[in-house]
Amino acid sequence: MQTRTLNGSKRASAPLPLTVEVSDALAAALRRDATRRRGARFSGEPIRIAVLDRNPLIRQALTALLGRDPRIHLVGDSHDLERCIGYATHRGAQVVLLSAEQDAAVVNQQIASLASLPIGAHVIVLNGEQRPEDVRDAFRAGAFGYLPWSASVSELIEAIEMVADGMSYVLPTTAKALAAGLRTPLPGISAPRQSPLDILSTRERTVLERIARGFSGPEVAQQLGITVKTVDTYRHRIHEKIGVQHRSDYVRIALAHDLLLREPQ
Repeated sequence: MQTRTLNGSKRASAPLPLTVEVSDALAAALRRDATRRRGARFSGEPIRIAVLDRNPLIRQALTALLGRDPRIHLVGDSHDLERCIGYATHRGAQVVLLSAEQDAAVVNQQIASLASLPIGAHVIVLNGEQRPEDVRDAFRAGAFGYLPWSASVSELIEAIEMVADGMSYVLPTTAKALAAGLRTPLPGISAPRQSPLDILSTRERTVLERIARGFSGPEVAQQLGITVKTVDTYRHRIHEKIGVQHRSDYVRIALAHDLLLREPQ
């Protein structure tokens, strides 16, 4: 069992049983994106967050830790999902920190409930373990970020910043483990002969990759020299062809097909 670290200090964590060696290019790309955006979000109002954890000591520790940062405004903490939904709908919580140290099915249901709110509360999962299948399922349920309890305070703040802006966040080590897990075939199941991305046009693939990297619609439009309406059209086509809609779906597809292992097109 792993010990949570809340004071920002690092501690050794058990290595993941990876069977596929993944290039460091993915970690480097994610770190470049995070560095490029760092600090941009904090020029305005503090980010409103809520904490959902069944352990009152952990809630108190997180609220005390984050409450000292003027860039963060805590609107509430609770062990109860419905109360946390209230923090999002009535107090405008933009980000919810959710402890995943309970049954994975329960956690994913909580994520889905928060992600489906019209106000769009963005969930960051905090977990002692970083098993690829748990990370994958959390993003599929609608999470925007996934962090180990060994993460530093600066990494947690960085995750809150990016997730509040609608971008996905994982540590590079987690991204590498996730990519390796997705590239490992399940027992008895053959790898598909054709990638679902093969049915996308070159421009549709480019739009998918840029969105997975965390760029907004207007940013993608500016980079490609097209209108925001055209970007929306490409997103609609991508949804019709391969069924992805939420940003977490874009990240999952991009990781599964190594789109983040190279420089942006």
